[in-house]
Amino acid sequence: MKNIFEKIKRSDLPQLPQVILQLIRACGSDKTDVDEVTQIICRDAALTAKLLSIISSPHVNLAKQITTIKSAVVYLGLDTVRNIAISSSAMQFFKFSKVTDNFNINRFWYHSYKCAVLARRIALEENQANPDQYFLAGLLHDIGTLVLMATFPKEYKGIEARINQGQNEFEAQADILKIDGPKVSSWLFNQWHLNDMASDSVQFLSQPLVRIAKEFIHVKILYMANLMADPESVNVTQDVLFLTNMPAAVLNDIAIRAENEVRQMAKSLNLVPDKSRGNAFAPEPENNLLAGDLKDMSLFFGTLDNLLRARDVATVLKTVQRGLEIIFHIPRIFFFLPDRGTGLLTGTCAKEDRHYNIVTGMALAMNNNDSLVVKSVNTGKITTSLGQETPAASDTQIIRFLETPALYAIPIPGHNGCSGAMVLGVDSDLVQTLDKNKTLLELFSRQAGTCLENFDFRKAYARDISDKKMEAYAILTDKVVHEINNPVAIIKNYLETLTLKLPEKHPAQEELTVVKEEMSRVASLLEGLTSFSKPRVGGGMESIDLNQMCRRVLLVLNKSILLPRQIRIQTDLDDAMPKATLDSNGLKQVIINLVKNAAEALEKGDEIRFKTRFVPGSAKVLIDEKRTLPGLAEITVQDNGPGIPAHIMERLFEPYNSSKGKSANSGLGLSIVHSIVREMQGRITCDNCQGKGACFTILIALTPDAAIPGMRSCHDKNRADYDTGRPRIRYPGL
Repeated sequence: MKNIFEKIKRSDLPQLPQVILQLIRACGSDKTDVDEVTQIICRDAALTAKLLSIISSPHVNLAKQITTIKSAVVYLGLDTVRNIAISSSAMQFFKFSKVTDNFNINRFWYHSYKCAVLARRIALEENQANPDQYFLAGLLHDIGTLVLMATFPKEYKGIEARINQGQNEFEAQADILKIDGPKVSSWLFNQWHLNDMASDSVQFLSQPLVRIAKEFIHVKILYMANLMADPESVNVTQDVLFLTNMPAAVLNDIAIRAENEVRQMAKSLNLVPDKSRGNAFAPEPENNLLAGDLKDMSLFFGTLDNLLRARDVATVLKTVQRGLEIIFHIPRIFFFLPDRGTGLLTGTCAKEDRHYNIVTGMALAMNNNDSLVVKSVNTGKITTSLGQETPAASDTQIIRFLETPALYAIPIPGHNGCSGAMVLGVDSDLVQTLDKNKTLLELFSRQAGTCLENFDFRKAYARDISDKKMEAYAILTDKVVHEINNPVAIIKNYLETLTLKLPEKHPAQEELTVVKEEMSRVASLLEGLTSFSKPRVGGGMESIDLNQMCRRVLLVLNKSILLPRQIRIQTDLDDAMPKATLDSNGLKQVIINLVKNAAEALEKGDEIRFKTRFVPGSAKVLIDEKRTLPGLAEITVQDNGPGIPAHIMERLFEPYNSSKGKSANSGLGLSIVHSIVREMQGRITCDNCQGKGACFTILIALTPDAAIPGMRSCHDKNRADYDTGRPRIRYPGL
């Protein structure tokens, strides 16, 4: 056996570079930084050239040219770099053409890739810590067989003869070569210093079922994946069920999903099973074409994996964009996401794009049948402007900013309707490439749509919980105030009557005075509750200069509250702020409460910063309808005090949630502010600053008809974020 390994070492089999191994491990670690990854990549000239060629491609639209590895790593991200490394290394072993006469490399790939997908899915179901390691082990689990074919071609013809006579392949390998493929795979994994789990599990693939039943879970997972990885098969055998406590229904679902995933990728590679040859896949005419497509598939899998890890909409869109750029060399991508409450599609794109401000200002009406983008969303079908003689004005504008001859709109489907559209800049050649890969694009867009839909569901659920909680407080408050007001009024009347009936110098007059004072305090508490439940914002809507109003309010607060406490206030008012139609009295009350609240938390010499800002990109232009939707105003009140304790931040805007003690209206100020902002169809958020202090941010629409974006639910103890619960236009990026 030692001589066999020595011969393998002397063969032309390419070795897995140590640089690739280090890179895979580094990118999989939470402690790895960009500098460390950059240093590893710089040790391998081929990998360095690959990354720079990807990032500097003229098809990748960047504001400036990237010429350093560090910049490339920052742009691509660690996950993408890792997947490029894995695919590059794995592709070395799928370049064998016909090692033997009957060997089918396409069927071999199908089995290997399916085993990888199954291993990862089963590992996830079993709550294993590192499912990517199972994917890599499954992808390369049969590499030992390829090595034996390449190193011992004559002997392997005898092995194939035995296989044709019905003998197990691993047994035939052991009989003729005195070693089997799994042992060679395990040896190679150790040579490459892959994860111990991978090398340990792969060597058991040739063992009988009864022995596997006694092994650790990582051995069982790969063994099960290998049993289930026959091409075009979704059967879960009794052997598989024997190795796990997972229900048969769960395993069947895993098998079906894995087969569908691999089948979609096989179709994109034009691999069609030949029924006359027992579902053996017809080989590609050019193996190097298969190698290139496999690289793209590996990158595509990595992109889908990154989508599943995304934690917000911005990350999903960024992952989609980078995946399409790398796989299909798309020069520029815009996204149009719908707001179901207003019938609008609003544009967004990468912040690095030089047209970001313009694109985020675009909006399309969902009933605009002339727009190809809207048509794609409404029909759920891919559309392109190529060959269109008279495109809509909005399509013409989008094409101009894509800076390509045409656009290619791909719908982003979801379970509850379309989640928007990806709009790609294309030319005639790229359209042909994309049309050939429509199945792949549809799978890609479905994954993105599922992620976006999940975020929408979580935000909607959080908004619903928040709204119902605040509504419950208001209803309970109304009932309490109503029920208590009546007896309070009766008691106060009787006290007045008793006061009049008794002589002025009667000993009980003093006690009656104390009781009346306490009843007045009860009435004051009730008044505070009424302010929270039904804020008196009054005064109606009027056209105002927001900055001028803020200056007047701050001048009064500075003289009455801040100067006596020797607290400074700095203002930064946006000169670009347009006049707005707002409830000025309500907004004044909000500003007064926030500044007063901040002042009460500060010491002598501390500071408050007050800022207004017209939110860039919040004003939307409906191009085809030649009208503009109004934008948003942002008001920020920030202090440098001690900040807000975590237990208070969790319930910041709820009534009677305060750190100021138990004064009459303690804990009602921010509840009243929230109620007023809610009535104005706005939103208010609060963050603890990184240094010290708290920062309140208010977003309000500049006209009563405009709405503002839904509020993201936040479970972070250092952030409070409440939505207003009203239908509104979403402004991407806020």
